[in-house]
Amino acid sequence: MKRVVLFMMLLTSASLLSATTNQEIKQEAKGALMKMGSALKANMKKNMKAGGPVQAASFCLEEASKIAKKVNASYPKGVNVKRVSLKYRNPADKPTSDEAKVLIQMQKDVDAGKTIPKMIVKEIGKNSYKVYKPIFINKGICLTCHGDAQTRDHEAYKLIHAKYPNDRAINYKKGDFRGAFVITIVK
Repeated sequence: MKRVVLFMMLLTSASLLSATTNQEIKQEAKGALMKMGSALKANMKKNMKAGGPVQAASFCLEEASKIAKKVNASYPKGVNVKRVSLKYRNPADKPTSDEAKVLIQMQKDVDAGKTIPKMIVKEIGKNSYKVYKPIFINKGICLTCHGDAQTRDHEAYKLIHAKYPNDRAINYKKGDFRGAFVITIVK
């Protein structure tokens, strides 16, 4: 009986540790994501205001990846943020096989009318995690570059298509699942 009680105590403490670790990982991911999101969003808004969709598209094509690299370099060692999608525009945003599995499951859940958690933590190795933050097309402005032929800005899309002739990141509607931010954390 003592062994059973001891085993149950160990099992319970391991579960609590796991829940605590999960929350810590989510908090760290949230901080990294906020920094990345703020940098990209501020620059996108600035360019959209200054020159409309064409300047915003030009910014995305030429500068967004540089800003992402700079922001990633500012994180503590072992933290990295990227965007991935099954319908990617930039081949650098193509998901790895493990990321694709998570994205496919997210899309299935959306299609089934299920609510996707705000963050999903996957342990990928000892003290290594990937945190997925779903991205949805929540604002009409996103459709300027990601919508269908009627909603896209034609001049902006000419720039995009010239750089990414195999672009898959189009024909979205408001509310569609777009992909995810993936925050990798190695402790």
